[in-house]
Amino acid sequence: MFTISPSTEISAELAARFVKKHNEKAVPRLARLKNYYEGKHDILKREKDVGLSNNKVVINHAAYIANISSGYLTGNPVSYKSEADIEPLVDLLKKADASTQDADLALDGAIYGRMFELIYMDNGEPARPKLAKADPLGAFVVYDNTVQHNELFGVTYTPDRDFDDKLKGYDCMLYTADHKQSFRLDGRLLLVSVDEPQEHHFGLVPLLEIWNSPICSGDFEAVIELIDAYNTLASDRINDKEQFVDALLVIIGQVFGDSDEEKSETFRAVKRNRLLELSEGGSAQFLTRQLDESAVEILRKAIKEDIHTISMVPDFSDEKFSGNTSGVAMAYKLFAFEMMAKVKERFFKEGLRYRLRCFANVLSVQRGSRIDVDEIEITMSRTLPANNTELAQMVATLADQVSNETLISQLPFVEDAEKELERLAAEKQQAAKLQSDLFSLDSDGDDLIEE
Repeated sequence: MFTISPSTEISAELAARFVKKHNEKAVPRLARLKNYYEGKHDILKREKDVGLSNNKVVINHAAYIANISSGYLTGNPVSYKSEADIEPLVDLLKKADASTQDADLALDGAIYGRMFELIYMDNGEPARPKLAKADPLGAFVVYDNTVQHNELFGVTYTPDRDFDDKLKGYDCMLYTADHKQSFRLDGRLLLVSVDEPQEHHFGLVPLLEIWNSPICSGDFEAVIELIDAYNTLASDRINDKEQFVDALLVIIGQVFGDSDEEKSETFRAVKRNRLLELSEGGSAQFLTRQLDESAVEILRKAIKEDIHTISMVPDFSDEKFSGNTSGVAMAYKLFAFEMMAKVKERFFKEGLRYRLRCFANVLSVQRGSRIDVDEIEITMSRTLPANNTELAQMVATLADQVSNETLISQLPFVEDAEKELERLAAEKQQAAKLQSDLFSLDSDGDDLIEE
């Protein structure tokens, strides 16, 4: 986290200094995490002497961990509820495709340990706020050094390269609570030019940062060394097989010619005819190393188990997740995973509420109405297979003891419990009206068939 005194004057010159600091201190770590997610692991850099087997196998546990954890957190759209009228705010979120943005942000958090969102206005009539994901390798936020750590400004910077991929400089943008300002740096991160500032109406810094954990660590960052060990073991396992096939043939008590040329011709003949004739007393055997496959397999399983244990992201291909499992049993298996998700959710909700404040400030300027964002309930539901029969039994058991809206919200196939209850009430009203009409017909004697 970058912090400065709240009395510090914010300028492009100050932002340029932080760009240099971010590029030198944060980017190397972030770039490594990106490489691991993309499958560019350290095993690919391994070198061996010519002639030795050097397989480089990448088992991308990093991508698995990041994809599963982010999907578990944001696979289902976030819902917003309030006793006040928040329909205009929710409508803006839908038009900005907030659910897709949430999934993209969660994946960035799982990879880099932090995620950045840029809020901007489109060119429509009227202008609406839009959302964009900022690359963590080229974005940061600076806070004040008080206990509240309020956002002072944010910066995005993008490398500018020519057709030969040579770096020409960086295009940068400075965001404060009331304006944005573009500036440019050269290839050495020195300030070259500064444009005039432009006002905005978000009332907050429109570049927001969301943490993935209290220490801003990626979900697979703690197990990178274990991932390297797993890749090395898998690669060397194949190397051993190749070296077994290329084992040396040791011949005892036999000479195949006096000159190198005669020996070479004999060896070629043996290889061609698949036949070796030895004199009395001679012997031949392959020089091989005994491979203890059972010990290697035990080590492989142990490393894999440690990867999932320490990352707290379970291996759903494991046999313990197969078959029909009760909700309680599944909860125990996912306890650590859920605890990690709750921590991620806490930080994610802080970011979502910050986004809501920015959107509400825009609505306040455009419509003159104020929405109390702190009164909005934000709900993030998990993405997991559900035992619908078990849930239905629970809902039936708790009827008349818990509110219908709470019970209905437990069913995974119901997206909006409030609307579902409204539809149910409308159907009951329609059925009652139909039944009343039928009784009315019977009492008047209309359309009755006499025997």
